[in-house]
Amino acid sequence: MKRLLQIIFVALLALIALAAVVLVFPAYHKKRNLSQQSMETKQRLIENQQEYMKTRQKLSNLNNKADEVERIAREKFNLCKESETVYKFKNAALDTEK
Repeated sequence: MKRLLQIIFVALLALIALAAVVLVFPAYHKKRNLSQQSMETKQRLIENQQEYMKTRQKLSNLNNKADEVERIAREKFNLCKESETVYKFKNAALDTEK
């Protein structure tokens, strides 16, 4: 009788341990996924903050430096001062490909 009680007790402990593993594993898996998502989100936040700071610096340069505005006007909009002459050269490599 004592031996049967010991077997039942061990089986009951094994069953409780198995149930605990089955119930805890999904929560552990979910926590691990959330932790990974959190790290990815933090990394994206850092990248976005760096991009934001670069953009703020460009805006500050545009607001405070006339030569920066002039450079952009020349490069992007092909503008020049009244007394300047602008020469445009064709790219020989592009002409031979056509």
